[in-house]
Amino acid sequence: MSLGQVIKCPPVVWLVPQSGVQFIDLGFTMARSKELPTQWSFYDDPASHPSPLLVARGDAPPSGRVTYEVDWRRVVETLDRVWVPLPMFRREKAGGHEQGPINWARAYLARLNEPDQDGYDHRLVIAFDTDLAPRSADTAYLAPAPEDAQRGAEFSLAANPEKLSWFAQQNWVTAWCRSAFTDMIQREERARSRIEPVLTEAMIAERLEGPREDVARYLALIDLIDALKILPSFRFVDRYTRPLATPIDVDLVLDVGNSRTCGLLIETHPDQLSADVTQAVKLAMRDLSQPENVDTLPFDSRLEFNKASFGADDISFLSGRSDAFSWPTVARVGTEAQRLSSQRRGSEGATGMSSPKRYLWDEDARRDGWRFNGPIGKPDQSGYATGVEFTTLINDLGEPLYSVPEGVPAHDDARFPSIRALYARSHLMTIALSEIFLHTFSMMNAPAHRLRRRNADLPRRLRRIIMTMPTAMPLAERQILRKRATAARDLVFLCLGLARIEPRGTDGSGEVVAVEGATLPDIVIEWDEASATQAAYLYSQIGIAYQGDARSFFSRSRLPVNRADPEAGNSFRLATLDIGGGTTDLVVTAYRVEGQGANVTLFPEQVLREGISVAGDDVVFQIVLDHVLEPIRKALNALGLGPRTDYLMHRLFGGDRGDMDVEEQLRRQQFAAHIGAPIALKMIEAYENWDPLSGEDRLEPLSLDSVFGHGLNKSLVAAIDGEIRKHGAPDFSLASVSFPVDLKDIDRTARSVLIDVLQAFAELVRRSEADLLILSGRPSRLPAAFGLLAETSALPPHRIVPLHEFRVGPWYPFRDFESRIADPKTTAAVGAMICLLGEGRLRDFNYRSDHLRPRSTARYFGKLDTDNRLREDNVIYRELDLDNPDYELPETGFEFRGPLTLGFRQFGVDWWPGSRLYWLDYATPEAAATLNPRTPLKVEMQRAKGRESKEIVDAFTIRRIEDAQGRTISSNQLRLRLQTIDNAQGYWLDSGILLKS
Repeated sequence: MSLGQVIKCPPVVWLVPQSGVQFIDLGFTMARSKELPTQWSFYDDPASHPSPLLVARGDAPPSGRVTYEVDWRRVVETLDRVWVPLPMFRREKAGGHEQGPINWARAYLARLNEPDQDGYDHRLVIAFDTDLAPRSADTAYLAPAPEDAQRGAEFSLAANPEKLSWFAQQNWVTAWCRSAFTDMIQREERARSRIEPVLTEAMIAERLEGPREDVARYLALIDLIDALKILPSFRFVDRYTRPLATPIDVDLVLDVGNSRTCGLLIETHPDQLSADVTQAVKLAMRDLSQPENVDTLPFDSRLEFNKASFGADDISFLSGRSDAFSWPTVARVGTEAQRLSSQRRGSEGATGMSSPKRYLWDEDARRDGWRFNGPIGKPDQSGYATGVEFTTLINDLGEPLYSVPEGVPAHDDARFPSIRALYARSHLMTIALSEIFLHTFSMMNAPAHRLRRRNADLPRRLRRIIMTMPTAMPLAERQILRKRATAARDLVFLCLGLARIEPRGTDGSGEVVAVEGATLPDIVIEWDEASATQAAYLYSQIGIAYQGDARSFFSRSRLPVNRADPEAGNSFRLATLDIGGGTTDLVVTAYRVEGQGANVTLFPEQVLREGISVAGDDVVFQIVLDHVLEPIRKALNALGLGPRTDYLMHRLFGGDRGDMDVEEQLRRQQFAAHIGAPIALKMIEAYENWDPLSGEDRLEPLSLDSVFGHGLNKSLVAAIDGEIRKHGAPDFSLASVSFPVDLKDIDRTARSVLIDVLQAFAELVRRSEADLLILSGRPSRLPAAFGLLAETSALPPHRIVPLHEFRVGPWYPFRDFESRIADPKTTAAVGAMICLLGEGRLRDFNYRSDHLRPRSTARYFGKLDTDNRLREDNVIYRELDLDNPDYELPETGFEFRGPLTLGFRQFGVDWWPGSRLYWLDYATPEAAATLNPRTPLKVEMQRAKGRESKEIVDAFTIRRIEDAQGRTISSNQLRLRLQTIDNAQGYWLDSGILLKS
């Protein structure tokens, strides 16, 4: 995460109405600056003046009596990293300002620990609520009105004494200043006594030099902002007077991974004849709790429930505007979520998860509600994750209210807005995508973005949302992903007032339609990550390096054995191995070329696709076990714990126990996510750059201090130390544990995880006669990945292309300084962009991505063992043809004696890893008690039919159940549910369970 980019603003900056909260990043330097005031003198007499009166600034002689002085240090100690109201008032034609709008602009001061790249030691973030509100003659001027946009009204900082004094004496502004001053005292007292202080008015008055020094500190900040002369004036783009200017269309390309997420924005201007891929920009996610920071690189997929705040919402309400700066979504995503999760106390309950994508299959409501992750000292954020605009549009399960099926009774809980936040893990994908879409909508209309592009004064319109998907994702899950993305789009547009619900009946269900002047973006989920990566690679080679001459590239790159085929002159086979966080996927695609010379079209046809659920996160997990927990175990042995070491290790990092409280569970989860995994990733970072021939195998050991520095969660470390000391190791200190970095050992660990998977995929590459193999995904940077594949001799080593070493050229949005793909995670998003633009909008690269059609890989279906193997004896259905819509499952039954996992594999050998698809169990405990004496039950299955499953080819339902005596049992006595990971309780990053019994 980096600081937001400071841009040089023109005198007047245009804002787009109804574009959410907009931000302006400004910077300034106080150190060694002789021009800026650093001290202000005030006269403060409530009896004669309604607000403190500024009588002098800097070294100037005072214009009146001085009650007290405020220096810059006092301003910072009160208002550093605090949102405050900003008097951005409408200019009057005759000069001066009107009294308002009073509650539509906020300022956030951030003093930096060290100067940024521009030399600024302070950042100033200005936020604007761009919702326009009709102005009424009998109410205060609270927000800009539509007529302000129509008339080109200009808004600027009202820093003249008269208007500023009027603003500061508003009851809500005065209360805001007192709240900020009180929070400052509480922070100081909390740091001193480490307990939550109880402040009285007398205690606060003791800290004030004058009756309203808190307001004076605020006035000093506004005076400084005015003196800086860096804040421009603002106007709104007129979106009301016809004819309306045509907005600039924007496409969002998004690759949501199990570990990280990557996004791109592509603009299409009206006069643009062909697409310019060099103009694609990275999706930026602003940290709402540290708004000076912005994520532009691939960000963490973690989700944490947290209510976004732009200051004292309860005090803002007193202004008369209840919805000012209402960020509608309920959760944060990315680096901010990662940081928030490390601040959990544990007693608040479940507040988030590592990645909603892992749980698309889980549509069951939680037993206990999700809670807000609120930092200590903010009791308003400790309740259920409800109470924002977004949650008024969904029910307790997380379903949009408008989508609840017809026939559900009006009094059913499904018809009411959420109050208990029992959101199914599958619907957390909707919540996460909603947050990403909202940031997208804000970013594409942000002044900082528009000012760097053509047609800066035109609004942007989201036209399409293009999402990639894992290559081996079951088609049933793909359909769920599409539903979640569609729901997220609809809910965001409803929250922004850009859509409405067209009722279907009287039960509350309906269809979301755009309001006049807006359009709902299309959801495009067509390309898998590995195929998209191929498109990026081929564009770089054919479209850029070979200037469209595909045949020359094919001829030069084809395997010698394939060159002998006289019919292969117009074809080429490319394999991609995408090693992600959760799955490793292989795609082999045959490319056919039509046309002459450099004027050709590429036609892809997928020859093979396969995926196995072993990938980068499994490497991280094993490194945590072997290289993080093992040094801790050795440290405990060195302290003489002996046999108690294993007991203590399992107590700290093993599974749940009957006597385990929620704080122990939190400590375990936080260790895994915020100590174990970061240390492992630091080791992996060093290992990625390792040259096995260099002889430099051992590096300096790691410690908590070297990995985390000031970012270490000291309370977590203290809790672990305390638990260990209670069990017989009084001298133990986790901070003193040394974690050796032996790159050869790390290589052995990585190989132990990946060897079976990569050898199996190498065999497929060899049998498919691929000409080249490209490696993508961040874990493909591991030396073990290339080494294992090269050792199989499936292809010569020079025909295996790790994309992080591939020099892609200056067109690539995420290139490093050498024009290489530094992070292979980005190739899927960039490739999806190429798939989109390659359909007639790219020079020298016509790519028919519509020929990439996903096919089911389920050929053998049956009961999976615990090691995800589908043995020959457990196969139920063979030679499935699920791509044929008329195909029906054989009327073959199987025995059910208790809960079992059902899955599939593609190949007719039982050593090939299977893929989980379903979990079959009794529907209720009562059904289990009744039916177990009648087992074995005979179960027959059928392909799912009906409106909900018309696009799903691998969805099954129960057709018939018979007991051991042949008597028919109702099919609803058993439950067949989608479940694609082997632990329904949660992934190791969510549960923290590192050691098994």
